[in-house]
Amino acid sequence: TSLWRRVSGATAAEEVVEGVESLHFQYGEDTAGDNVIAVDEYRTANLVTDWNQVLSVRVALLVRSLCEYGNDTDARAYQVLERNIPAPNDRRLRQIFTTTVTLRNAAT
Repeated sequence: TSLWRRVSGATAAEEVVEGVESLHFQYGEDTAGDNVIAVDEYRTANLVTDWNQVLSVRVALLVRSLCEYGNDTDARAYQVLERNIPAPNDRRLRQIFTTTVTLRNAAT
């Protein structure tokens, strides 16, 4: 599993990072309508009510090692933002990485 990208006009996608099993986004929306610029709720794209009120994006990746390691099976389920990922039941190491980015000129 990998993270791929396709450049505009290119015929083939190119691999960016190996080992990415899951990539998810949530959008921070100012829903209060109170003239205070602040995120009130993080939502998936299909639940955003007003894209003009999106102030930030939360990004999360579940990344795994390229090779199996040790003797213990990874029987743990993962939660990447609000998405549940079932236990992989293999011997790879995994880590969740999450960051939140403020959109340029959205919080001014």
